[in-house]
Amino acid sequence: MYEQMSLFGLTKPEYHIDNKIRLIELFAGYGSQAMALRRLGADFEHYRVVEWDKYAMASYNAVHGTNFETTDISNIKGVDLGIVDRSRFTYLLTYLLLSMHRYKRGRAYGRYGRGFQYKIIPFMAG
Repeated sequence: MYEQMSLFGLTKPEYHIDNKIRLIELFAGYGSQAMALRRLGADFEHYRVVEWDKYAMASYNAVHGTNFETTDISNIKGVDLGIVDRSRFTYLLTYLLLSMHRYKRGRAYGRYGRGFQYKIIPFMAG
């Protein structure tokens, strides 16, 4: 008689990716973005990971069966991501930031251009 109505169906069109996804994770941690794609059943590959913490990178590699090395985002440019074959692949760039750095000892370091998120801006420009 009555069907369940979806708010999301009314506001946004369905989005569909036809190509295989090449996942690029900045500040990857242990790879929660890759975990989410896996749980969604997405066809993807771990393409690039940028993570400076050696313990997080070791966890990422153990969880996902990869062999990435630690990388400091300050030392790479956008061209280093290897986005080269856009006709065959959909490149999905994600970044996940912790709030811990924003409030280091109550000083709100995330404000005024001091946090990790501000490293994204020159990275994407170059």
